[in-house]
Amino acid sequence: MTLPNLGSLALLTIKQPAQAAKVILTLNVGRGVLWIALALAVVLNTLIFSLSNIVLPTGPSPIPGLLDNPVFYGGFVGGGLVLTIFSLHRVGRMLGGTGSFDDVMILMVWMQFLRVTVQALALLLVLTIPILSVFLIFGATIVGLFIFLHFIDQAHRLDSMMRAGGVLLASLFAIAATFFILLSLIGGPIMGSTPYV
Repeated sequence: MTLPNLGSLALLTIKQPAQAAKVILTLNVGRGVLWIALALAVVLNTLIFSLSNIVLPTGPSPIPGLLDNPVFYGGFVGGGLVLTIFSLHRVGRMLGGTGSFDDVMILMVWMQFLRVTVQALALLLVLTIPILSVFLIFGATIVGLFIFLHFIDQAHRLDSMMRAGGVLLASLFAIAATFFILLSLIGGPIMGSTPYV
């Protein structure tokens, strides 16, 4: 397996995401390596987030114990990423896609490393030219959605951006439903319990 130049691949991802996805899908990276890469992306994400909190404190966290705790934050990000990959794979297959779990995983992991790069650049710009960081984040959000749809399309060989959009929307619904069920199971008995004496 010969790894492509990462800088060139990142540029290709922005300009021609479908072509970049095809290149990535030919790498045949083992699942063990993918899990390690996913964990590394989560760690880097958490480090940048923690660094931004130190450099630019935002006051009390809206979710005490989560956003102000690197371990919990990392677990939340990692869990959310795994759930997203699983959902995109299963929903895509249900809607006629043919992509494997590894196909979806390698593309999502690559997107996470691109996201980490944008976060690092945004933090640097916040400290130097704050207004540019706003434009960077806004632009990255738009371009990221464009890349995301192309990656879903290529992972599942859908040959349709509309179908890729359907997979994305259905996956978001499935993820939201899963979180709702988990919160109900965890919070329901606690919030709705009556003390027995």
